[in-house]
Amino acid sequence: MPHCPLERVKALAAARRIRPTGAALKGAKALGMDFPGMLEVITSLKRTDFYKSMTSHIDHRVWQDVYRPLTAIGYVYLNCPW
Repeated sequence: MPHCPLERVKALAAARRIRPTGAALKGAKALGMDFPGMLEVITSLKRTDFYKSMTSHIDHRVWQDVYRPLTAIGYVYLNCPW
């Protein structure tokens, strides 16, 4: 079960209130995806794309939801920290 409601995640992305990490931007660029493309993937997430909730490797008090949506470039691994 996701730690953060998916509709909240989508609303934040639609309002462009998402700040990706440097690693996320680098990974997206390697896949040929820009920031608007990242937002499109996030706003297109479905409940069935949810994979798991887990704590951050850096800080085990910070939870993140992990999604694995199928995109035009294949499956991507998407972390949403809260």
